[in-house]
Amino acid sequence: MLSKEISRLRDKDIRQRRKAVRRLFEDGDPSALPHFIPFLNDPDEWFVERAMIAIERWYDGMDKGIAHALANSEFAERRLLAARVALRLENPRGTLSELTRDGDLKVRIAAWKGLMRLDSEESKNALKSMDTAVRKMAVDNLFESGLVNEKVMNELMSDPASAVRNAVAKNISDRNLDDSAKGAYDRFVNARMGVEDASEAIIESPVLALRLAWVQQYLASTNPKDVTLLTKGFRNSSWMEEGAAVDMVLEHASDKLLERILRRGKGDLVEGVCLRVIRDRNRSSSTKARVVLDRIGRDPSPEFAESLSAEELITDDELSSSISLLVRETLGADSGMHEP
Repeated sequence: MLSKEISRLRDKDIRQRRKAVRRLFEDGDPSALPHFIPFLNDPDEWFVERAMIAIERWYDGMDKGIAHALANSEFAERRLLAARVALRLENPRGTLSELTRDGDLKVRIAAWKGLMRLDSEESKNALKSMDTAVRKMAVDNLFESGLVNEKVMNELMSDPASAVRNAVAKNISDRNLDDSAKGAYDRFVNARMGVEDASEAIIESPVLALRLAWVQQYLASTNPKDVTLLTKGFRNSSWMEEGAAVDMVLEHASDKLLERILRRGKGDLVEGVCLRVIRDRNRSSSTKARVVLDRIGRDPSPEFAESLSAEELITDDELSSSISLLVRETLGADSGMHEP
């Protein structure tokens, strides 16, 4: 059957050629691969794509010319395929190294991925790449391979891209690491990471950032400069959309920071957080009152006002007066809410 379908690949009738291709794929015999290679130069893109699928599926690395031709193709998708199959070569390092300098980002990423699979030590070289995506990938590989020491940690945390530094933080948070890696991270953080870094980390990934002990320490600060910088980070992030982030903010943020980050915004999300603050016994009455007053003029929903008016056992005069004012502004004078 194989020889019959292979002979039909040269049929003048395109329908017969396509039928033969489908049959060969159904049969799944890798020995059919050489007969697909000529299709790389076919004017019909359908056949070109099937040739590339056949290479990815059946190429065993024995014919070095196939990988070489793909790696030197003018077409980026073929060079990408070369990067994906290069590890099947007996000596893939040269091909992969060349492709790490390719003009296409996807090719460079695939080539570096192959090199790091070939040799974990290549992750250290990947850190010198100009591509943030490559350096971020190298971070994960370094942690997986247990190659993170004090020197490497300092290099990782000195990376200009916050995405790379956040990848370090994620590995620290998610992996069961030995004390040496964690200690190197803690020493760097204590010596180098400031409130600006905490704010940037919150913008990048609120949940990840808020899990970090050094970020939590800044959240508890009442220093006006810290509060201002952190507020910028929160206002440019999606923290209210993630329940875990909201929980951590309410657990660790100072009253001053909470007042600032809840001052702007409208809608259900911010109102939901405000209600949690108002119901929090550990928050000061003055903070709760300011949170309520800051809702006035920001189109609070009737549901929010009704929830406040239904709150029981509010004995603090300042908070009760603030709630009463918001309820009147939102629901009207006949709201059933009375000041003490």
